[in-house]
Amino acid sequence: MTIKTLWNILLKFLGIWLILSGFSVIPQFIWAFSVFEHLPDGKITPGLIYLAVIFLIATALFIIILWLFIFRTGWIIKTLKLDKGFGDEKIDLNIRLSTALTIAIIIIGGLMFADSLAELLRNIYSAFRQDDLVRRTPAIPLIIFYFVKAAIGYLLMTNSRVIVGFITKHNRINETE
Repeated sequence: MTIKTLWNILLKFLGIWLILSGFSVIPQFIWAFSVFEHLPDGKITPGLIYLAVIFLIATALFIIILWLFIFRTGWIIKTLKLDKGFGDEKIDLNIRLSTALTIAIIIIGGLMFADSLAELLRNIYSAFRQDDLVRRTPAIPLIIFYFVKAAIGYLLMTNSRVIVGFITKHNRINETE
């Protein structure tokens, strides 16, 4: 394995981790939008517009960074000169890129599943302790969110080869352009 391949694997792993950790921002924006129902009528519209603009800018930056980390790792390696300055060009690891990505996706999916399952169970427990679920606490959207996040983690663990196939296929297309 070359130094460039190692950096390629590490950057793709970081990109996949960023995708999955980005899901944790969604409940924070849901909570921020729910705060506006308690404001006077004249202050709701500017606050919502401000929050929507921040959300759109953050989402755009997040998508650009993810695109670079997953599909343009060669550009990052070349721009930052990550493969320069090593005495040896080869590292004695006999592992293919697809195998390393499969392992990374399974580990990330497992971590995501375990984390979201714990939060899901905690939110379900706290929701059952409430008298009026919908009005007093945003438990229902959080329960739905953590259920979806747990399902995505499970699907990542069980369908990692499909995701690796998509990433490697897209990389081959980008490298030929």
